[in-house]
Amino acid sequence: MTTTPPPDSTDSPNSPSPSTSPASSDSPGPVLIRPCLPTDLDILERHMPSPGRTRRHADRFDRQEQGLTTFLTAWIDDVPVGTAQILWQGCAAPEVQARFPGCPELNGLGIWPPDRRSRGIGTALIRAAEQRVRDAGHDLIGLGVDDDNHRAAALYLRIGYRETGCRYLDRYAYLDADGVRREVADPARFLVRSLGEAPARPE
Repeated sequence: MTTTPPPDSTDSPNSPSPSTSPASSDSPGPVLIRPCLPTDLDILERHMPSPGRTRRHADRFDRQEQGLTTFLTAWIDDVPVGTAQILWQGCAAPEVQARFPGCPELNGLGIWPPDRRSRGIGTALIRAAEQRVRDAGHDLIGLGVDDDNHRAAALYLRIGYRETGCRYLDRYAYLDADGVRREVADPARFLVRSLGEAPARPE
């Protein structure tokens, strides 16, 4: 699914170092961003329920435990308000792998509930992911954005991501409320940002 804190001294991309970002004036407290812990899963499901019968948070945590991802969580006053993951092996789409081999992907960025959006939480998650990718030795990070997600695309371009002309079908599956597997293939495009550049600030 498209989107659509730095490592500790061990330099492991999955180390649980938190980062804290100031929240906007509309938020009740600072945003704490850190990798998901086993004890977070029930809390995440309570506040940010997985769709249908999908075990979204548990599945993402399992991939983190395998070293394939870093599953980032954002918290305000001990309540989860956002998630994202770094796919260290990059986007699975062959079109993207051919163009950007070895480029980690920021994936599955989500803020909940919707009234928390446009308060800087998404940008804080993006910057935390970028810092981890930079500290892991990569100079490029990418993300996918579905064609109909104009709001997200505008944010990514505003904070320094650029168009690449790389298009693909974003394929994923989930179990609906009846336990039926649903296959999805959304037209999407891949954006990248050079981590050697100073981060742009959203207007």
